[in-house]
Parts: sequence; structure tokens; C-alpha cells
Amino acid sequence: MELCLSLHEVVTKCTQALRALNVPPGLDIENGKNIGWLESRGLPGLQMLVEEIKAASDNTNRSPIEINIIQDTVQFSSQGYSAFNFTQSAVDFSENGKIVSVEKCRFPLLIFAEMARRKHLPFGFHVQWIKDDEINTGAAISGNSEITINSGSLTEVYSLEITAIKDLIIKNPLIKLSYESTFEGNGISCDRDYWKVICATAKKVLVPDSERSHSSAGAEVDDSN
Repeated sequence: MELCLSLHEVVTKCTQALRALNVPPGLDIENGKNIGWLESRGLPGLQMLVEEIKAASDNTNRSPIEINIIQDTVQFSSQGYSAFNFTQSAVDFSENGKIVSVEKCRFPLLIFAEMARRKHLPFGFHVQWIKDDEINTGAAISGNSEITINSGSLTEVYSLEITAIKDLIIKNPLIKLSYESTFEGNGISCDRDYWKVICATAKKVLVPDSERSHSSAGAEVDDSN
């Protein structure tokens, strides 16, 4: 049987778990919110965090990400770098008019969530990536978003590109869970095993959780939306 959690529980516990994984201050909070945003729309945010926790215990060394800025293009070159560590920077570059390309990364849905949460901007974002030779796309503007997923896996992807677009049209907007009428009463459904892994990781944080001690980065939005 699955657990039913509040959005606040999801965001708080995921932020603590990310902090335990040494995700930089600010990025832990924003990605905790991104996970909550995804889960509240039926997308697998918690699963991504569990995969990140498992990857953190892998001793395989990954090459550090390299950022190359060439005129209006920003290139993130790496071998499977986690979006938990660069989502906000990538969307920041796009927000400032750059075309952002990422050679290879994990968890592109974090980028989609970050884009969607920046609903206060007068323009929107488009993202696409390739997995299993299939093109996947996402778009967001003014609090509305849509996504088309054609691949079976959402973990390691390649040829990801982010662009900012004015007058973006959303044809099939996501809603806050397809069963929104029951969401407020029953909460976000969560696999019990996933939640156990996340809570066990969050307990490794020695300093009491306090948003005041961590500067916020990324989207400045009302995450209740």
C-alpha cells in the first residue's frame, strides 16, 4: 500500500535528503520544490531522488561538468552529470537569452519543473532531449506547462536543449494531478520503499533544517501552484 503525503512533507524531506547528499545550499531547497512540483502533477520526482541517492553510493567517478559559452550558446559538456547539480544554472542561462545545450545528463524532468515554476517571467521555455532515439519535449509559460514523453526511461538522456520563447502557446496544459479533486484530501501518493530510502538519507543531516540558513536559488514562485 502506498503512502499519502502532503506537498510540504515531500518538499521538506527531499530538501533534507539532498542536503545530506551535499547538494549546494539553495539548490537543495529549489530541487526539493521541483520534486514536489513534479509529484503533484503525477510525474516521478521521488523516484529520481531515490536513483540519485543510489548513484551517490556508487564509487564510479564521473568527469566534472564543463561550461563553454560561445556567443549566444552555452554548452554543458559532461558524461551523465546529475541535473540536481546544475538545473538552476542551466535555466538561468536560458532566462538570460542563451540557448543552452547539455551533452548528456540525468533527470531532465528537474529542468522541466524548474522552467515551469518560473511562471512570473514574461516569456516561456522549451526543452527537448533524446533518449532511446526518441525526442521528448516540454514547454512552460505563465504557470501553464505541457510535456510529451516518448521514451521509456527518464534517467540518462542526451542532446538536451533549453530555449526561452516569447508568446509560447501551450496546447495541452498539465493540471495538478489528474485526480485533483482528491489531491487535497489524500495527498501525494508515494511508494513506501522510496520514502524509507529518502527518510533514511535525510536523517544523516546533522544540522537542524532551517531555510533561513540556506539562501534560495532559482525559481521565485508560490509552490502551492
